[in-house]
Amino acid sequence: MKKTFLACVGLCGVAAAVMAQNPAAPAAPASRPGGALNTPPKIAVIDMQQISAESALGKSYATKIQGLENEIQTEGTRKQTELQKMDAAIKALQDELDKQGSVLSPEAADKKRQDIVKKQRDRQAFLEDGQADLQRMKDRAEQQAQAMNAEFQQKIKPAIDAVARERGIDIILTSQAAITMNATYDISKDVIARADEAAKTAAAAPAPTTPAARPAGPAPATPKPAASPKG
Repeated sequence: MKKTFLACVGLCGVAAAVMAQNPAAPAAPASRPGGALNTPPKIAVIDMQQISAESALGKSYATKIQGLENEIQTEGTRKQTELQKMDAAIKALQDELDKQGSVLSPEAADKKRQDIVKKQRDRQAFLEDGQADLQRMKDRAEQQAQAMNAEFQQKIKPAIDAVARERGIDIILTSQAAITMNATYDISKDVIARADEAAKTAAAAPAPTTPAARPAGPAPATPKPAASPKG
């Protein structure tokens, strides 16, 4: 499982990268609705793997994925230990049969052979079940990692959008889409700083308070209207 979260690149982004490297012949300037001349789009690049590895948000997801991997590793080690115990028990029975075979009665020797066969079958069944259990754990972990990947990209997008607005950027590509790149166009550090700032602000914000529950008991009686004076 990957511990970083890579964003997908749209076809329009790839096209923009190619066009930037192979500019077409300049056309006559066209006017925008407000009267301003069109200008070439401002393009920047981000390295999503760097953002995932260095931002507080990305590190938190990487820690969660590492936890999933640790669970699988721990379970695999436990099952391997059980298999080793089974192998030792089978070997001990086989050694007894080899050493005592000449003095054991045919019935006793046959009983030990049956015990060995049974333990071998139990071992094989445990092995197959264990492999299936580990595969299910891996599949579930992969699904959780994909969900966390999508969640990470959703949460990091406001930081990317904010940096784009501040710097007047029209198109943002991932570094995987750029064949060549001038480092000055890389805004990954700015996105990391913005995301970390947002995370600190969210952590410092006070938790919303819930209204105190009313004490249990009967509702207060509604006062009866005063009787009209008799005339």
